[in-house]
Amino acid sequence: MKNYILIIAFCFTTISTSFAQEVVASAGETQQAGSIELSWTLGESVIETFTSGAILTQGFHQSKLLVTAIDEPSLLVSELKVYPNPASEFVMIHFNSEIKDKQYSLFDMTGKMLLLNSISETDSRIDVSSLASGTYLLRISAKKTNNIQSFKIVKK
Repeated sequence: MKNYILIIAFCFTTISTSFAQEVVASAGETQQAGSIELSWTLGESVIETFTSGAILTQGFHQSKLLVTAIDEPSLLVSELKVYPNPASEFVMIHFNSEIKDKQYSLFDMTGKMLLLNSISETDSRIDVSSLASGTYLLRISAKKTNNIQSFKIVKK
């Protein structure tokens, strides 16, 4: 008799777990205006997901999954070298490959642009002798593709 009760209890727990994340509700609706979609179900258990932005989900009624591809930048660290760092008089930019429509810009730590020049050769020299000692941001970018690589430069 004890075994029969255990088997029946096991069957009920197995059946109840197979209905996970389902809701039988008396009301629900989905409304959309522009890029915002609001879906709701009345009488649903509360399971929360909050994000400080535009995502708020509660319960088993979940929003659609949207996957966005991210492009890999073609301007890679392996194809260029920036040296010496720290620098006192100049910084060299060396490319291992062909140069097409690239430029560099040098910023101080407040974001003020100090230099902006095109790069036309595999080796470019940036004169930093007139700059005060400190930390600077060197940004190398491809003009057509807007790919950017940044380097922190320390001036002695």
